[in-house]
Amino acid sequence: MPATKNNWRLVLAAVVLLLVAPVWFFTRSGALVADDPWANVPRRPAHVDHKDLYDGTFATGPEVTAACLDCHEDAADQILHTVHWRWLADPVPMAGREGLITTGKKNTINNFCIGIQGNWEKCTSCHAGYGWEDASFDFEDSANIDCLVCHDSSGTYRKG
Repeated sequence: MPATKNNWRLVLAAVVLLLVAPVWFFTRSGALVADDPWANVPRRPAHVDHKDLYDGTFATGPEVTAACLDCHEDAADQILHTVHWRWLADPVPMAGREGLITTGKKNTINNFCIGIQGNWEKCTSCHAGYGWEDASFDFEDSANIDCLVCHDSSGTYRKG
């Protein structure tokens, strides 16, 4: 009987230790918590307002892309090879399937819009490309890249 009376004290001590130890660990001086949470975030160059670099206006989005690529020659090639552009990951082995399988938002059910095949127009309205209306979209043509969908700083750019 006396042994069971003391068991609750051991359990209470263990619970207190489980609650106090993490608080002590993360609040002591020199702990792992950084004073500046932005210290490890990569620094990006400051945005350059491009409106004074061009006279007049552009009639189409692809004209804007062509102007962007005049100075940013490597940007199109970089975009064309990203998973974000292609909506497909690199091929991987998949259990129950032969060979390497390529999957991604473009051809599988996903947790955002379920699947694009039922609503190409809406699903592709955010994609960084011009003219993606069906499965025939050319992912290799740099003229299809929409620079503004990501880089517009006016807040007024809309697709569709």
